[in-house]
Amino acid sequence: MEAKTETENRPMPRARAWGILGFTFFSLWMFGAVLGPWLQHHIYSMDDLVQVIEENNIDSGAYYYTEIKGAYTGEKYLRQSFEMNRSDEFGLTLPFISGIVSCLVLLCVGFRYLPE
Repeated sequence: MEAKTETENRPMPRARAWGILGFTFFSLWMFGAVLGPWLQHHIYSMDDLVQVIEENNIDSGAYYYTEIKGAYTGEKYLRQSFEMNRSDEFGLTLPFISGIVSCLVLLCVGFRYLPE
């Protein structure tokens, strides 16, 4: 096994880390403010869809999730499960604690025996 040099363990310089974070935020802004509107005008019928959404004052994100059958059944299932739950079946119960302990044991075994 080769010995690691001192340069391999050095953390990233602070200026470079801030630069990467700034570049990431700038890239997100560029996508939303420049690339998104450009794509809207260059994708077939996207302008028509945006026009209809704006004219009818539609919240397109909410519309998407409310008009999907799976979203409706998922919401119905969640509401029924909350209404029918029993108070002794949630919280710090033995199955919950044993699940957390088993996950921690599995992580420890993985860190111990997996190769570097």
